[in-house]
Amino acid sequence: MKPWKLLDSEYLVDAPWLKVAKEKCELPNGKVIDDFYTLWQPDWVLILARTTEGKWVMTEQYRHGTGKITLEFPAGIIDKGETPEQAALRELQEEVAHHGESSNVTYLGAYPVNPDRHRGKFHVVFIDKVIKDGCTHFDSTEEIESLLLSDNELQAKMADGSFNHPLQMAGYLKWKLSQK
Repeated sequence: MKPWKLLDSEYLVDAPWLKVAKEKCELPNGKVIDDFYTLWQPDWVLILARTTEGKWVMTEQYRHGTGKITLEFPAGIIDKGETPEQAALRELQEEVAHHGESSNVTYLGAYPVNPDRHRGKFHVVFIDKVIKDGCTHFDSTEEIESLLLSDNELQAKMADGSFNHPLQMAGYLKWKLSQK
């Protein structure tokens, strides 16, 4: 099996938070696709933060894509020059006013958002023994509430569909598998 050959690429949207490209690609069999569309968003970090009492730090916020208030783990864009671990510690403080020690940070890997058309990645970082410390610092577009859930409560919310972000569920599964 061979990868496709990129013949031409044109950005239809070229904004800081989203790029959409129309690409012309040649397949290994010689067939040419004139209009294969790809997406790019900045890499982001998923933060699996657990308190000293063993509770997961979660957020609720409005997500315009679904038009709903969603239950999620804290997450955020990785700034230029930041490692995923540094971004996780920063975002944890900004979004939910929790602090973690770098000695309790475990990097679980980088994963494609959607390997078919999406060039962005999300990084999964586990931070154990976080504590509530300080205050939040939201971006101008954020309104976030935080809550704590036990592992059983989180899994129940996955089972009943009230926690349904597939990438975040995959990150949690990656952590769960690392515990064996």
